Amino acid sequence: ERRPEENDTYALSRIGKESVYSYFVTEKPVGWLTAFATLGIQIGILAFFVMASEANLQKDTTDIQFTWKCPRDSEWCDDKADLDVYGWVIFSLLMIAFLAKDLINGCKLVYFSSKARHSLGSRIRYFIGGMGLCSITLFAFYVSTVYNKAIATSNTAIIANSVIVLFIMEIDEYIFSAVDAINEKWTKHAADKEVSEMKDEIARQRAQIESQQGEIDSQRKDLRMLREAVEKIQESQTVAVATASDSESAECDGNTGAQHVERVDQNTMPSQVEQKIQELNAASATSSNTTSECTAHESITTHAAESEDTGSGTDAGGRNNE
Repeated sequence: ERRPEENDTYALSRIGKESVYSYFVTEKPVGWLTAFATLGIQIGILAFFVMASEANLQKDTTDIQFTWKCPRDSEWCDDKADLDVYGWVIFSLLMIAFLAKDLINGCKLVYFSSKARHSLGSRIRYFIGGMGLCSITLFAFYVSTVYNKAIATSNTAIIANSVIVLFIMEIDEYIFSAVDAINEKWTKHAADKEVSEMKDEIARQRAQIESQQGEIDSQRKDLRMLREAVEKIQESQTVAVATASDSESAECDGNTGAQHVERVDQNTMPSQVEQKIQELNAASATSSNTTSECTAHESITTHAAESEDTGSGTDAGGRNNE
């Protein structure tokens, strides 16, 4: 649901903010008088064209052009008018181009006045404004058609007459411009103030957005520089890692050779140790055998010596006995 200010803003946009008819949607008594006076002026001027197009031969004020010529020496009359269907087509296009907008906006304003959400005063103001705009527009179209039908004798004449009538329809805007030139406060509407405040707020927010956009651009630039620095660091790290990998590969190759030699040494060491152990065992066995032999030889020698001592004792005893 719209607020009253929004309703007035919409009504002003329909009836025209630069026209004295805009006072119909306001609550200014002087504005209403100005709008009615302008409407009366336009109707009065157009009424002159209607009266001038009447076929009243008793009055000299008529503008009717008689295009039929009837020579005295002929039974036939000729129409000397140069107006054809193309002239009427141009006339129709001019009327539609200049009057269609006012007619449509007036109808919309009349329909807008029927909304139940409006107050009674607002509905009356919108209805009078819409009906006034529709009425003057339809009356201008009627006057232009009748007047051109009565006096237009060529395609250029119908265009010129149409332009004159359309110029009369611009009087309300010229009067509004004159009032605005006298005092701008007289042409300021309450809805315009609301719109002006909204525009100021929009301008302020736009300036704030632009400043924030500048900060964002600056931060984006800093991020770009930081990203470039990080990429450079990553490249240097990549080079360092590659160099370290090459050195480690060389060291690994050296270590592999050393490990291979160690494995070979480890593989050959058991056989050498076993051989040494076998030799030591054999030497131990030999020494054991030698020791055993020596022990046996000593025991044999000792036994032999004891035997000799015993034998010599026996011989000595026998000799003594002898």
